[in-house]
Amino acid sequence: MQRKNQERALQAPISVDNLLPVVQHRMITYQELRQATDNFSESNFLGKGSFGSVYKGILSDGTIVAVKVLNLELEDAFKIFDAECEVLSSTRHRNLVKIISTCSNLELRALILQYMPNGNLEKWLYLQNNNLDILQ
Repeated sequence: MQRKNQERALQAPISVDNLLPVVQHRMITYQELRQATDNFSESNFLGKGSFGSVYKGILSDGTIVAVKVLNLELEDAFKIFDAECEVLSSTRHRNLVKIISTCSNLELRALILQYMPNGNLEKWLYLQNNNLDILQ
């Protein structure tokens, strides 16, 4: 019995990180984002939040995405962007959108996210009539 315990102690510990799948995001350029969003046109504008604006886009492979463009005039904008990237890339939940990629250069910081055709959560939580029907 003691020998088995010693053998187990000599084995390398199993890291949880080794069990998680490595997610590879394809790089998306600023030019691709401009093309996908029709140069960030008003017709593709989905909304504005405290950290930036969100646009609908269609990537060259046909994938429909939401492009969240960070407002770089904010104090600590780069820290905010890095923190959001880290949280979204490491969090997996069926009720959260998935991060598809990022785009980062001197003029732009953008998150490319899974597009949700039914709108954002706030819209559904705070409906004008505050009533949901059985299907909602």
